[in-house]
Amino acid sequence: MEKWHEGSFRTMDGLNLFYRYREPAQKTKNVLLFLHRGHEHSARIIPFANRVSQDKYWCFSFDLRGHGHSEGPRAWARNFDVWVKDLNSFVAHISQTFKLSPQDTLIIANSVGSVMALSWILNYAPNLKGCILGAPAFSIKLYIPLALPMLKLLAKVSNNQFVTSYVRSSLLTRDENEAKAYDEDRLITKKIGVNILTTLFDTVKNVFARLKDFETPVLVISAEKDYIVDNKKHSIFINGISSSIKKHIVLPGFRHALFHEKDQHKILSPCQEFIEKLFLTKPMQLPSVIPQAREHTLDEHKKLSNKASPAKQVYYSFYGFFLNKIGRLSDGVSIGLKHGFDSGVSLDYVYRNHSSGYGWVGKLIDRVYLNSIGWRGIRTRKENIKHTLMGVLKLLEERGIEPVVLDIASGPGRYLFEIQQEVSFPVQLMLNDNDQVSMNYARELAKKFNARKVRFTQHNAFEIQADTVRTDRTPNIIIVSGLFELYDNNPHVHQVIKQLFNIISHGGYLIYTGQPWHPQIEMIGRVLNNRHGQKWIMRRRVQREMDLLVESTGFSKINTAADTNGIFTVSCAQKPVQDT
Repeated sequence: MEKWHEGSFRTMDGLNLFYRYREPAQKTKNVLLFLHRGHEHSARIIPFANRVSQDKYWCFSFDLRGHGHSEGPRAWARNFDVWVKDLNSFVAHISQTFKLSPQDTLIIANSVGSVMALSWILNYAPNLKGCILGAPAFSIKLYIPLALPMLKLLAKVSNNQFVTSYVRSSLLTRDENEAKAYDEDRLITKKIGVNILTTLFDTVKNVFARLKDFETPVLVISAEKDYIVDNKKHSIFINGISSSIKKHIVLPGFRHALFHEKDQHKILSPCQEFIEKLFLTKPMQLPSVIPQAREHTLDEHKKLSNKASPAKQVYYSFYGFFLNKIGRLSDGVSIGLKHGFDSGVSLDYVYRNHSSGYGWVGKLIDRVYLNSIGWRGIRTRKENIKHTLMGVLKLLEERGIEPVVLDIASGPGRYLFEIQQEVSFPVQLMLNDNDQVSMNYARELAKKFNARKVRFTQHNAFEIQADTVRTDRTPNIIIVSGLFELYDNNPHVHQVIKQLFNIISHGGYLIYTGQPWHPQIEMIGRVLNNRHGQKWIMRRRVQREMDLLVESTGFSKINTAADTNGIFTVSCAQKPVQDT
């Protein structure tokens, strides 16, 4: 049995998190990634990992921030999504350090770890081999009446409140030795941050709103005598997802801590069978094939294009009437109605996030408008674009290459001028948009920022060719933001990406956005207008579909960033370096 090694990796916000790993007995690229339960740490998973892997695979597990040997306030994070982002950072670390791919990785998670895995898969689309979810915490039994509303109220009062777990070791496992080990483990923390717990429930709600988007092979294992979570949602999950390989088993007599229970052969056997089957499975998608559109998103788009039910027509007519008559008191709503809610001018107003309008009523409406979940996600998308772009700019500068950035649907492009000011090296900018108002605004901003090395063009983003962007330098960074969800046809979108692949220099980077889901997509399609004065109807794409469109043209995806709700994503892909 190979020994476990220790290491650390750095998170997006600078913390060092502790992890353990073990190399397989024989050479392989296959990986098992274990996620521990809430309150626990990675050492607790080692015995089960040794048994289930049988020395055949790489094994990794990390201590959540605030747990075990990892840095951070004990049992605390700003919200549950921070843990999801930490998982994304850990997988990136494994890829960079050990040259092991997410495509050869299978996640095994228990309880809260299962929710982390699901949120990560839906938001970041790592194209995993599969996942095993043990007693996923889809519905935690709080027992105390009105506990969740009270906790949410407490979280609003302070983000530094904790609750102590009521769970005794005897409720987790029937194995007396395992129960004793749990009780005596000083690294286990019995408390949890209230904000983590409440946002965990929000994450589960988001996951269940997107069940059809989930396509990863999955084995769900429920404990019949689970005193911690309600098993009913496990069946709802397995019946609602789109995975072609899915299985649900219920282990009689088992309690919540499945990996620490008696009769381990009853859980090891199905896990090992599932793992071996998936690692023998070869990818079905060919790199050059345009991916099929997901039927449920096409149906959703078609329904929005047709008339709503009579009841919804009445509801959205009233909504539209209010927006046109009273909503106009808000400057943001007024700009959207005039120029289109998807226009560059409207988005620039949302980015600035400063409420204004006619009187206090107008300002109040404007604040409600700007605080909508979609616009909050849009502002996060801007920050994720800037962060991704900054990272790529620094990479090119370190290689002695002057960055040349082309944004094919830039709008006013405020963030580009901000970036150009923030870096200490020259960056050439090329802004393109077919909207004259946005381009005029962009030129005004360029003067305001005293921008240099800027070129403006006004073309349809779907018709951009090499001669369209002709300049003294070939773009080595191309940005496509907020565009592809406006078009439902995959071959059409694929053709545009292919043109961008031909335009960009070898080794160049494509930064593209996605919209895997949107909780307000029907309201937007029924009520809001786009820049052409038509209904603003979007066809969302699950992240894997969007990634396949990019990869099928020759790009290789590097990473993805997502907002807390997984509405908007920002991904980066690279064109292969030319052979010398």
